[in-house]
This record gives sequence, C-alpha cells and structure tokens, in this order.
Amino acid sequence: MKSIKSILLAVVLLGSTTACDKYLDINVDPNNPTVADLPLVLPSGQAAVSFVVGGQFNILGSILAQHWTISRGGNQYRAWDQFNITSGTFDAAGGQFVNLYSGALQDLQTVINSGTTQNEWRMVGIAKVMKAYTFHVLTDLYGDIPFSEALNADLTVSAKYDKQEDVYKGLQTLLDEAKTDLARKQGRFPGAADLVYKAGTDADMDKWTRLANTLKLRMYLRLSQVDPSGSKAGVQALYTPANEFLRAGESFQFVNATATNTENPFWQANFRLPNNLTVSKTTGDLLTASKDPRLPVYALDADLRTPEIDYVFVPNGTLSTATPTLSSYPGKAFIGQRFANGNINGTTGVSGVSAADDNAAKARPTIFLSYEESLFIRAEVLARSWATSTDKPETLYANGITASMARYGVTPGTYLSAPAVDYAKQTNKIRAIMIQKYLALYGSNGMEAWNEYRRTGFPELPLPATNVTGGKFLKRLPYVDSELQRNPSVQQTGTAPGDVTTPVWWDKD
Repeated sequence: MKSIKSILLAVVLLGSTTACDKYLDINVDPNNPTVADLPLVLPSGQAAVSFVVGGQFNILGSILAQHWTISRGGNQYRAWDQFNITSGTFDAAGGQFVNLYSGALQDLQTVINSGTTQNEWRMVGIAKVMKAYTFHVLTDLYGDIPFSEALNADLTVSAKYDKQEDVYKGLQTLLDEAKTDLARKQGRFPGAADLVYKAGTDADMDKWTRLANTLKLRMYLRLSQVDPSGSKAGVQALYTPANEFLRAGESFQFVNATATNTENPFWQANFRLPNNLTVSKTTGDLLTASKDPRLPVYALDADLRTPEIDYVFVPNGTLSTATPTLSSYPGKAFIGQRFANGNINGTTGVSGVSAADDNAAKARPTIFLSYEESLFIRAEVLARSWATSTDKPETLYANGITASMARYGVTPGTYLSAPAVDYAKQTNKIRAIMIQKYLALYGSNGMEAWNEYRRTGFPELPLPATNVTGGKFLKRLPYVDSELQRNPSVQQTGTAPGDVTTPVWWDKD
C-alpha cells in the first residue's frame, strides 16, 4: 500500500508541474542568474582596477619613481624604498596580482563573453578597452604574463606565459577589436554603470574610441627603445584623419566619492596607515629649482607652526634614524586631513587643512591616463618626428604643463619661461618632455612614472642610499608565490624566482 501511495503522489506532482511553472522553477536559483547583468558586472571590473592601480600600485610606483620616500616614523613601505620586494609582497587572497586576474579581468571577460551573445556591443567595447589597459599594467610590471590562455579555466588551469612582445601585439589587436565593437553603435548605453565616462550617448561613447587610440599611442611609444622602427610605424598608422586622441576633459579616470569605501584608494591607504610617506628629495629639488607652482599642492610645509613655508625633502633609501623629525608630507590634495605633523594634525586650525580639503582628497579620481599625459605623449611623437601633424611639440608640451596645473587649481605664471622649462632652450627635447610628464604624474599614477623612467632614463634618479639589490635599480616585480606554486608555466619565462633586477623586454635604458 505504501508503494502505491508513493506512485500516486508522484503522478499528482508530475501532473501539477505545468500549472506551477509560472510561479516557480525549482531548478533555477533567482539569486544566482546564469546570464550576467552587464550593468552590474562592468562597474565591478572598473572599480577593481581602480582599487589596485590607484592604491598600492600607485604608492609603489611613486616610491620607485622617487616622488615619495619614507618619513621618520614610517615603516609600512620602507622595504619598498630599499628595493626589498619579494614574491609574497603583492600576492595572497587580497593581493594585487590575484585581484587583477581573478577579480577585475574576470569581470571584464564576463562582460565580453555575455555581451557578445547579447549584441551589447557598446559595453563589450568598453570592457575590451579596460581589459587591454589592465593587461598593459600587468605586463609592464612583470614582463611575460599569462595572456592568450588567461581567463579561460575551461581551456587550462596552467595558462602559458606569453612573451611580452607578443602581449603588446595582442593588446594592440584587442584595442582594434574594441574600436570595431564601439563603431557598431549597438546595445544599451551603460550610463551610470560606466564609472569612467558615464556614457549615455554616442558622443560619450566616442570618448572610449579616442581613449583606445590614445592607449595604442602610449603602447607604441613604450617600445621606442626596443623596437624603434616598429614603434614609429605603429605611431604613423595612428596619425590619420579618422583617428582622434583624448580631448580636454576626457581623462581616463575612475570617479571616487566621499562615502566610506568609495574614497580614492590612496586616501584609503593613507587613512589606514597615516604618516608613512614624505616627499622625495628627487621630486622636491625639481619643483623648487624652477619655482614650480604645484609645490604647495604637492607637499605640505614641514613646520606648520611658523608663518614661513619650510619644505624638507628626504633622499630615498634614508634610514629612519637619519630622517628629519619633521619633513614634507604629500600635499592636502592627496591626504586631506589625514596626517599628524609633530603636535599638529590635519584637524587643527593651524594646519590650514579643512574638512572640505579632506572631502576633496577622498573624491579625487583614480587616474589611469590623464589628458595632460596624452599631451606629453603626443609631444614626444612630434619631437621624434614620427608623425605629421598640424600640432607643434612645443605647444603640446606647454599645454600639458598648463593642464596638469589646472587640475590642482594653479596657473603657470612665468614657469614656462624658466630656463629649465622653456622648451626652446632645451637641448634634449625628449628629456624635457619626460621631466614634465614625471611631475604631472606625481601622486596620481606613480606606476606610469616608474615605467617611463625605465623606458627613457628620465629624470635621472639617484640610487637609494640603502638598498638590498647590491647597488642595482629595481627593474621589475617578482612573480608571485601563487604562480610559482600552482602554475608550472611560469618556468617558461626563464626568470628566476625573486628576480627584480632583470629588465622587462622593452626596458633597454
């Protein structure tokens, strides 16, 4: 009897499924949809890139490029200042290497995969530009990286390491694909889901196309020392009437805010670990020598107790015991009120830093590629005579300086005519452009400043007084523990574990 009842119950349940379908499908989890909601995934990927590039990588790059060094009481980043960077430094569950691959890039790949099947070409194009930029960051730091087989666990769990030369070729192709996808003008506008340009119209989407061209230009110039003929050919191919580069007001930057956990990533890092960084003597000397109007924005007065401004800059690699008790911290535009200088902190009236300054530092955007940087890139192209244009290198150079200062609310005044700045008076035009790009990148994209130093050797940086590399400059980041332990393909690189002094492929200076 029991078995008959069971059979009857099963029949009743089977017969009732048609009626219940419209109410509930027990095989579908409404909380875990199988089709990605692209307007949710795209900003997640963008935010993950911002957090890594604008946070720890910005701090690392700014130290290696000698924008910043370590204050007397600071110890959090002292190892980096001495080139003591190991395979565990940017690894582990919250590590930057892992976050970019398993977080940011996976989100962007999801948008590409799902968006392609849904004809969401506008968001696919944006995701491809972001993907190209993220791999650009990774390969510049590590050299050979997983690229062609990355982000596809169905293919392999041991993605091969592509040579950096091939990665760069692949990035150019990826940006061309992005431009093609954007040109389709199909699919939804991301609007507020795009945390870079808030693209809600075709005019907004055109900014992504101009960004793709500008990224391509930056990447071609990165190869100027290792492959000058190929670099020049790539640049020349970009200089056509059909291609435009970033315009004023179109900086490639991530929008931050003042609410908790939405602040600028560097502000967040300084908030959690304040008073660790101070302005490097390398940058301080460049600023003071030409009476740069950005100096009071870039650095705090070392002694806030006196009316006169006293800037104290510290050479990189200085031991804590040899560091002045008071030195010039990064300016309020970067750290807001989050500092204590002797007995004075940012919340006291005597500091001259207000709550409004603090909010401005919180909401400062994460800058991936600024308009001012794009002007210096284009100035270098013309200074090398690698393209024909109605623009003049000296004009782009001056406009880049002016745009950098405008970002911080200052004007050049007589700065452009200073002997060390006046373009016409510089015998080495490339060096002049690189130094001004270096100063424009201060505090906002330290990693790019370090990249450009490795490429060109400008500005000339002194070796940190204390270093663990035997008097050699740090030239790359070491492959992280998780890759060394889990991905045997890392052996394809031929780079020894922990190696930080072998240059990446494009670094020939």
